[in-house]
Amino acid sequence: MVGSRQIVSWRMVLKGVAIVYGVSFAAWLVLAFYDITPQSNPNVYPLLALLTGAVGVAVALRVAHTTHLSYLLAIGIGLWLVSGMSVFVGAKTVTTWLNSSLFVASTVILGRLLLGTGQATPRTPDLSLKGIIHDRNSRLQGHRAGRFM
Repeated sequence: MVGSRQIVSWRMVLKGVAIVYGVSFAAWLVLAFYDITPQSNPNVYPLLALLTGAVGVAVALRVAHTTHLSYLLAIGIGLWLVSGMSVFVGAKTVTTWLNSSLFVASTVILGRLLLGTGQATPRTPDLSLKGIIHDRNSRLQGHRAGRFM
């Protein structure tokens, strides 16, 4: 059986990267409000940053309605490249940016794991005549059985 090739939509990748950074930025603002910074909590802050990034990845995957490996890799590479802008600003060195690839990879993997094994799809009701009659009869039989016993 040959699977169909999934083409990565770059618009969805950019949207996913924006969602991850938006969720992370909002979480960083909340953390800063409660005075949780890398300087004040050097042990807790990286774990919270990892968790907030993973939640952002899970939200981006939910919005994109896909969990394909190509999309995950594209989001990871996009996050890593956008974080590389901090090298140009002077906030990071090139070596720390290159080392951050492990953090980005673990964030994407954890975000995929947070999403779960499959996407929950709501059960659509059977609105055909056969389905309606079957539902009515099943309710009536249960009602009669309880009434006459």
